[in-house]
Amino acid sequence: MEMIEQAYKAVEKSKIPNLHYLIGYYFITAVLLFSGITKILDPLPLIETLKLITIIPESLQILIATLLPVIEIGLAVLMIMKIKQKATLTSVTTLFAFFLAFSIYGTVVGFGGDCGCFGDVVKSEFGWGMIIRNVFLLLLNVMLIFSFVRNTYKPNAKSI
Repeated sequence: MEMIEQAYKAVEKSKIPNLHYLIGYYFITAVLLFSGITKILDPLPLIETLKLITIIPESLQILIATLLPVIEIGLAVLMIMKIKQKATLTSVTTLFAFFLAFSIYGTVVGFGGDCGCFGDVVKSEFGWGMIIRNVFLLLLNVMLIFSFVRNTYKPNAKSI
C-alpha cells in the first residue's frame, strides 16, 4: 500500500498532468496562427462569407476581414509568449464562442459553401462538421482556462 502511495505522489509531482494542458494550449495556438495567416494570405473567402450577412455594411465587412486575422495572430503570439495567459485564454474563448454562434447561424440560415475560416487552404463549409469543430475548440479552451486557474491559484493561509 505504501508503494502505491509513493507512486501516486511521484506522478502528482511530475509534469505528466501538465502535458495534456500543454498539448491543448499549443494546439489552440497553432489553430489561431494557421487561421490568421491563411486569412491574411487569402481574405476573399472570408469577405464573400461576410457579404452574406446583409445587415453588415460593406466597409465594416472589410474592416472585420482585416482585423480578424490580426486578432487571431496577436492572440497566438500572446499565447506563445505566455503574456497575460488568463486574459488571453479568456479572449480566445470569447472569439471561439463567437465562431460557434456564427457557425450555428450560418448553418440555420443556410449559408452555402466555404466560410473562409482558413482561406482557401482548408475547405470549411457550414454545417454540423463546422459546429462540432467549434464546440470542440470552445470546450478545449474552457478546459484550458479552468486548468490554468486551478494550477496557478494558491490561496494563502490567512484566507482559509
